[in-house]
Amino acid sequence: MSNIIFMPEEFWMSTHFSIARHYGKIGINGTTYIIVNKEGATIFELSDPNSKYFVGENNKAIPPGEPADLVMKEWIPIYKALGRNEFINIIKKGVPLEGAKSIIEEL
Repeated sequence: MSNIIFMPEEFWMSTHFSIARHYGKIGINGTTYIIVNKEGATIFELSDPNSKYFVGENNKAIPPGEPADLVMKEWIPIYKALGRNEFINIIKKGVPLEGAKSIIEEL
């Protein structure tokens, strides 16, 4: 399980990982996965009035139809820096975390 970095909503919502929708995150074998929106803001940031990502009172943190990905906690800064599409590309290429950090440092 520890080699899984990213799960799109259509995968995790139809598995036992769907428990994350109630808590905003899930821990598996010591690895934490957090729900993020397409910009990489966590569900907690979107719901926190003190966060720059706060969506406002009475608004859905992630609107229906928008991506709600489950991402390994350590990879969330990479997701935020690169955006969803480029993040998926580096995951598909098998870039390790340190390599991904180097990519965003260059940006």
